[in-house]
Amino acid sequence: QKSMSYPPRHIRHNQRKGDPAPSPVVGPLKSINGWVLFARGIHEEAQDEDLSDLFSDFGKVKSIHLNQDRRTGLAKGYCMIEFEKKEEAQDAINSLHGTKFLNRTISVDWCFTTTPLSGTSTIERGRHSFHS
Repeated sequence: QKSMSYPPRHIRHNQRKGDPAPSPVVGPLKSINGWVLFARGIHEEAQDEDLSDLFSDFGKVKSIHLNQDRRTGLAKGYCMIEFEKKEEAQDAINSLHGTKFLNRTISVDWCFTTTPLSGTSTIERGRHSFHS
């Protein structure tokens, strides 16, 4: 298994030899355009409009990506929601994580994060943060 180094490549790419290492950043990472949440436990009959109504109570939703099964057209059970402001996304997490939506308990958390243990991002490890 390849060992992880700190700081991650995306942080140290401008670092010159002899410069002090940057302090570790722990928590959510902003995507190019906003703050992305990952919701799982989504009912298979949920539609984009249902999710938009649910999440827009917390702020301006920039985009929603609801993966659907190609064969059936039903939702696969997860989606990504992008907010412009971090505070609005955090409010959605705080209010919706563990609640019922269309008779299913949903989990809502940050899609992209750094972890306190390794200092590397979940993006760099090639997976999303699915912790509940």
